[in-house]
This record gives sequence, C-alpha cells and structure tokens, in this order.
Amino acid sequence: MIAKAPAKGKRGTNTGGLLRYLFGPGKANEHTHPHLVASWDPEWLADGVFAELISRRDGLAKLGRDIDAAMTGHEVEVDGGHVYHVALSVPPADSNAADGFFGDALWRELAEEAVAHMGFGPNSDGMGGCRWVAVHHGLSTEGNDHVHLVINLVRGDGRIANTYRDWPRWRTWCNAVEERLDITRTAPAGEGRKAASRPELKRATTAGATDRELLTQAVSDVMAEAINEAQFVALLDQARVDDAKVLYAPHISGGQVAGYKVALDRGDGSEPLWLAGSSLRRDLSLPRLRARWETPPGAWDQFAVPVWTGEMPTTRFVDNARHNNWRYLRRHLADAETELRQDLADSTEPARWHQAVEHTADLTAVLTRFESPPAQLHRVHGQLARAAQRPRGHRQPSVVAPMLLEATRVAAKCNTPAPLMLAVVVLLLYGILEALDHFAEQHHVRTVARRQIADAWNELRTHPTVETRAGRTVYNTVVDVCSTTNPATRDTERLRRAVAHNPAPAAVPRLRSR
Repeated sequence: MIAKAPAKGKRGTNTGGLLRYLFGPGKANEHTHPHLVASWDPEWLADGVFAELISRRDGLAKLGRDIDAAMTGHEVEVDGGHVYHVALSVPPADSNAADGFFGDALWRELAEEAVAHMGFGPNSDGMGGCRWVAVHHGLSTEGNDHVHLVINLVRGDGRIANTYRDWPRWRTWCNAVEERLDITRTAPAGEGRKAASRPELKRATTAGATDRELLTQAVSDVMAEAINEAQFVALLDQARVDDAKVLYAPHISGGQVAGYKVALDRGDGSEPLWLAGSSLRRDLSLPRLRARWETPPGAWDQFAVPVWTGEMPTTRFVDNARHNNWRYLRRHLADAETELRQDLADSTEPARWHQAVEHTADLTAVLTRFESPPAQLHRVHGQLARAAQRPRGHRQPSVVAPMLLEATRVAAKCNTPAPLMLAVVVLLLYGILEALDHFAEQHHVRTVARRQIADAWNELRTHPTVETRAGRTVYNTVVDVCSTTNPATRDTERLRRAVAHNPAPAAVPRLRSR
C-alpha cells in the first residue's frame, strides 16, 4: 500500500474545488462511479440522512462547507492551506474482488484506521477531531485501486492538527497494513513502478505507450544480458526502442557513480523526458543492479565514472565470448531446472526462493520479445516480478541457480528462433515455474507471494504450448533430449518426432521479429 500526495501537492485552500474534481470525470475520464466510502460523519455515507444531497446540484458545496465548519466557526487560518489531501493506493492484483477493487467496507475500515493513526481523529472523549471524507472513484490510470482522503486540518476545538514528519508515519502505517492483510510489499523492497506523469501520458497518446513503459522494457532487456556494470553501460549505449535511441547519464555523488537516468531521443527535436532507473522499477536502481552483477576485474570504482561518461571504452571489462544459440539455451534451461530443484531442496530459506523467482521473471521478460501477441507472457512476468519481492529485512542471498541466470543472458542475445524451439523453451520455463510453485507450497513463503507464483504458473498452463495434451509429452522429451550427449541433429529429430506423434497445431506460438 502506498500513501502519496497528488501531483499538485497535499495541501490546498479550496475544499469545494477538490471535491468537484474528485466527483468529476478526471483528467483522463478515469473517475467512474465516484462515491464516499468513509467520513467523519456517517450520515454522509450511503443510507445516511445527507447521502442523497451529494447527487444534487449544490450537494458537494454543502459537503465542503460542512467539512470546513470548524475552521469557519473558529475563524482559523492555516499557513500552507487547510485542505490535507492524500491518496491511498494498492495494486488491483491484491484485491479479493473479481472486479479488481478492494471493496467499500475494507476501504472504510482502512480510512478510519489511517485517520486515527495519523492523529486526525477525536480525543478519548470523542471530541476535537478533524472533519474528513474518503472518496473512491475507480482505478487510476496505472490500474491501481485507491481512495482519496480529504481532511480539514482545523480540529473541532479550533486547534490545528500536527503534520510534522507525516510521511514516515504514513510509511509505518502502510507497512503494518501490508503485513496484516498480506498484500504486495512496497518500498524499500519491491518491483513496483511509479505512476506516469502528465507529460508521459501526453506523449503516450501518439506513441501508444508511455516513455516509462518503453524505457522499463529496454532497461530490463539490457539488465538481463549484462554480466557487469561496464557491459550494462555498453548495452545501454546500443539500446533502441523502435526508432528512438536510449539516452543515459550517470548521477555522480562524492566522485562516485551513485545512480543513473535514461530517456528516449525520438529525433523530432522534442525535449527528452529523463527518468531515474529507480523510478522505472525499484529493481532497476543501480544499487539493486550492482547486487546481482559479477564484479568486474580491477578496481572498478576508479573506472566507473570515466566508463559512464564515455571517457573510457568498456571493452576491457566486457567478455563478449558468449553463446547466443537457442540450442545452447535449451540445454542451459534443462540444466537450470535440475539445478534449481536441487538448490531449493538443500535450503528452506525464502530469500533464495525470491531470488530464483527474480531470475525467472527476467527470463520471461526476454521471451516476451519473441512471441506475438506477447500479452500472456507479459502477465506471467508481472506476477513473477511481484512474487520476487523479498520481505523486509531479508538480505540479498548468494547466487541461486546460476545456470538460470546465464540462460537469461543467453536468451537476451539470441535472434528470433524457429517456432519449435520457442515452444520448447516455453515448456522448460513451465517446468521451472512448477518447481517454484512446489517450493512455495511446501515452505514458509508468505501468502501473497504463494498466490502470485501460483497465478503465474496457472497463467502459463493456459499457454498454447502447454495446455494441450501434447505439451507434457513434448516437455518430457525435451528434458530427456537435453540430458543426453546426442548430436544436435539427432536432438532435433527426436523433438520433431515427439510433436509429430502428439499433433497440436496451437502448440507452436506465432513469432514476431525482435
């Protein structure tokens, strides 16, 4: 769960204007069925004596005057604005409702709890509280279920509520809610993305996707292939999204590279929109990337700045002698599944499982580039990325299933495969998800992660390659073939025979050019 201020800030001076916006259509017509889910006065809620007033022409104006009544009566002015506005947001995947929403009852409980935790509620005698409402109006442009809290900071007794260091208090409460409801964990651990800004959404109307989405995919691809920081820089230098070149620049602090930012150069003279790596996805921040890379030879710290700024070539740090053959990838994945099952069998540490899920998510992200349409594997990747979030306090474990990590790097360098080969790789991915799901059920992996890995596995089970009766037979043949030392031609022939004896026209996905 996230508590965040709207783009224009959390403080304002126009209660009625804010209510009109929240009950209006929104900037992208995203405000559907706006209604109150909680209030300081339950008479404003459904079935309350004032509930029907909201639908009238002057209803929101009356609600605004009612919220401001204590401030008006005590003639109090609040420096910086009396309206305190915060949005509480959760991913729709965490909802138990079929339509992706938390539900009004739960949002009311959470809103009332948040108001009490933040000190906006009444005292022990039920007096002196702030006046507030919580408005729900549909999913955000990012697809998150959320409510808006609108609070007048003037208490019933005329005092002004204390908002000093409010964000740490919000963070503490959000963390507690995540633990209690067992929903997706957010910062500091997590994969979550930041919301798209208005400039991004404006560009997306012509580009078909926001810069953030395009750059997230591009940087994810680079991350999957890079074996160290120098190669990451080298690959960023070559990266393109359609016809746009990926620009990058380091953030240098204290003479060291502490982070980076990226943008798209569309070649149309428009100003690039720069985004920090951590704002794309938290696991794309430079500290998180460094935690997963091999350490390059030599004293990298003294070379990082000149490499990032282009003053020093990356070739001395990059090993380009790597396989990029799908047959090699197929063998790697078959070995990776065996290695992963053994690795997880030898350790019951959930952090190692989370890292294995992270590697699998990276592999799935790479494979989405070769399937058309890629929506199904994108959904699998989304569930894996959320399940990969380690619980707070869990340290980064040693490398889990290095063969799986190497397979992802190989896949990132491969060209478009033959349909049969892609089907084989998807089947091997299915076996890896099966192993991860089995571990999650047998060991103490938190409930939400177990649900997410199960959802990913079930999603892949409906993939055309897997759902047919032929899928399992072909999969068993693949594992058998990959575990032998037969010549490559004989391997291919055995696979063709397996498919021929188990015909499944839908089992071979369509390809798209990389």
